[in-house]
Amino acid sequence: MSKRLLSSDTEADKTIRACIGSKPPQSFVVRAGAGSGKTTSLIKALACVLEVHGPSLRRKKQQVACITYTDLAAKEVSEDVDANPLVRVSTIHSFYWSIIKSFQSDIKLWVVANIEARLVQLGEDAANFSNRTRAQTKENNARDVQRYTAQRIAMPKVKAFTYGMGSDYPKGILGHDDIIKIANFLMMERPLFRRLVALGFPFIFVDESQDTMVDVVESFKRVEVDMRGQFCLGFFGDPMQKIYLTGIGNVTHDGSWMDIDKPENYRCAQSVLAVANAVREPDDGLKQIRGAMREVDGAAMEPIVGTARLFVLPSSLDRQQALSQVREWTARANDDDGWRGDRAEDVKVLVIVHRMAAKRMGFGEIYAALNDGAPASMKQGFQDATAWPLRPFTAFVLPIVTAMKSNDEFTAMNLLRQFSPRLKEGAQPGKDVAASLREIRASVLRLVELMEPAAASIREVLDHLRQFGLFTFDQRYQRALDLMLDESEENADHTSVGGPTAATSPAATEGGENEEEQGGGSASSDAAVLAFLECGAAEMWPYRRYVASESPFATQHGVKGAEFDRVLVVMDEEESDFNLYNYEKYFGITPLSPNDQKKIDAGEDNILARTRRLLYVCCTRAKRDLVLVLFTADESSAREKVKSSGLLPEDCIMSGDSFEAMST
Repeated sequence: MSKRLLSSDTEADKTIRACIGSKPPQSFVVRAGAGSGKTTSLIKALACVLEVHGPSLRRKKQQVACITYTDLAAKEVSEDVDANPLVRVSTIHSFYWSIIKSFQSDIKLWVVANIEARLVQLGEDAANFSNRTRAQTKENNARDVQRYTAQRIAMPKVKAFTYGMGSDYPKGILGHDDIIKIANFLMMERPLFRRLVALGFPFIFVDESQDTMVDVVESFKRVEVDMRGQFCLGFFGDPMQKIYLTGIGNVTHDGSWMDIDKPENYRCAQSVLAVANAVREPDDGLKQIRGAMREVDGAAMEPIVGTARLFVLPSSLDRQQALSQVREWTARANDDDGWRGDRAEDVKVLVIVHRMAAKRMGFGEIYAALNDGAPASMKQGFQDATAWPLRPFTAFVLPIVTAMKSNDEFTAMNLLRQFSPRLKEGAQPGKDVAASLREIRASVLRLVELMEPAAASIREVLDHLRQFGLFTFDQRYQRALDLMLDESEENADHTSVGGPTAATSPAATEGGENEEEQGGGSASSDAAVLAFLECGAAEMWPYRRYVASESPFATQHGVKGAEFDRVLVVMDEEESDFNLYNYEKYFGITPLSPNDQKKIDAGEDNILARTRRLLYVCCTRAKRDLVLVLFTADESSAREKVKSSGLLPEDCIMSGDSFEAMST
C-alpha cells in the first residue's frame, strides 16, 4: 500500500471522497497550491473509486482513467495504486491512442481531410508569392505540394494506422499532434464516440490540469455534458502554476461541479511560504497554510523558519562573479557551507531561459539554433528534450555512444535492433550476416569518434547515420536532410558573394510559427533546423546533462513539481524573453507597453500574470532557503520598487553594499 494512503485526510480529500461517493458521482475541480500534496489527493481519489465502485467496474469491464503529464509521473502513480488493472494511468497521447485506435475508418477520413487542407494552404501560400519571395521558399512549397499530393494518392492503399514518433501517412504512421487532433475531433463531433468513452471510463481524472491543452479539456467537458450521471470528471491542478502557453489555466464549468481548494503547503519553510503567499495574493488570493515542519525531541512538531532574501544588483556587474558573491554572503549569513557547493544538490540556480545555462555549460550554439527565431513548439520542446530535431541524439546517438564507451555491447545491439533499418527483418536478403555486422560495428565505432569534442558537426553525424543505415529517420528528418543538401548547394553557388546562412536567412522571418507534425515545415522551423545542423555535435553531451537535472542550473519553467533545500532565482532581463516574462515590469521598475496594458484591461493573459506565475513556481521550489537576485540598471530606484511590493520585509532586501560589508 502506498504511504500516501496512510496520511491523514485533508478537508479537500474528504470533499473529493464525497463527490466520488455521491449518487450519481459529481465532477469536480481541485485547486491545489504548490507543495500541497496534490498527488496524494489524486492517489486517494483513485483508491476511493476502487473502494466504492470497484465491484461495478470489474463487473462491467470498465476502468478509471488517470491522465498525467509525463511518462515518469504515470509510472509513479501506477506504482502508488499497485498497478491495479482497474486503473489506466497514462499520458494524454497514450490514453487518446487507446480510445481511437479501433476507429480506423474515422482516422482515415481525418487524415485525408488534413492532407487536403494542407494542399489548399500551400496553394494559397503560392498564390501570395511575390518577386521578393526567395527561390528556396518557392522550391520548398513545390516540394511540399508534391509530397502531400503523393500522400493523397497513397491513401487508398493504407490499410491501418499506427502511432509513431512522427507522422508518415503513406506508411500508416500517426504522430503526436495527430493523435490529439483526431481524438478531440471524434469527441467533439461524434456523439456515439463520446458515449463509448464514458461507458469505458466512467471516471477520468486529469493531473496538472492547468497545463492541459484547452481543446483536450473542452473535449472531456463535452463528454461530461452528454453523459452526466454516468460519468465523473476530476481535474487536479493549480492555475497559478500554469507554465505552458497552450495550457488552459483555470478550468471553468457550468456550476454543477464542485470547486475544491487545497491550501496546505507541506514543503516550504515559513519565510519562503510568506513570499509565495505575497506573490500569489494579487492573483487568485489562495493563501497557503501550515508550511514545512520538523520533529523536535522525538514527538512534537515545530515549523521550519528558513530564510528568504532578495538582492538588487546593478546590471553592469559580471553575472558569474555577482552570483558567487551572493552565494558566499548567504553561506556566511546562514552559517551553511551548502551555499558554496557546485553539485546539483547543493544549490539549484533557476534562470529565466536556457541561455545563461547554455553559455556556462557549453551548449550555446544548440540553444541559439533551436530558440532564436524558432517556432514556439520547437522552443518548448528544447526545454524537455522532446523537440523532434533532437530525437536521433537523445534516443539513439548519445545512448549508443555511452554504451560503447562502457563496453556494453549488449545495450548497443539492442539500440541498433530498435533503430537501425539494416537490422530490420528482411532488410538485407542474401547478404553475409557476419560481414554486415562487422560493417555496422565499425560504423558505430566511427560514430563514437564523431561525438568527441570538436570532432564533427551535427550535420556530419546525421549524414553518417544515414549513409551507414544506423538510424531510421521519420519524414520530418528526411525533409530536413533534403534541405541540408539544398542549402549546401545554394551556399556553394554564393561563396563568392557571401550567400545567406541558416541563422541569418530571410527564411527565418518568412512564414508562420506552426510546425507541421506530418513532415511539412514553416520557414522559421526550416531555418532553425538548418542552424542546428551546423552546431558541434559534442554540445549534445552538456545539453543532456542539463535536461537530466545533473547540473546546478535549471530554467524557471522546468522545475515545476521539483523541490530543493536551497534555491537561487536569477531575475535578469538580459537573459529573459521580453515578450513573455519581465521582472522589471512586474516590480514596476520598467513601464508597461501599450500592448501590455491593452491585454490587462481586456482580462487576457499578460506579461504581469505570466511573470507572477513564474515567480510563484520559483519561490515554492525552496524547502528551506530562498534567494532572489534582481539585476537592474537603476539599483536605487529598483530597491524602492521592490520594497513597496511588500513581497519581503525590508531587512531582507539587500544591495551590492552587502558584499562590501561582508569583506570588512
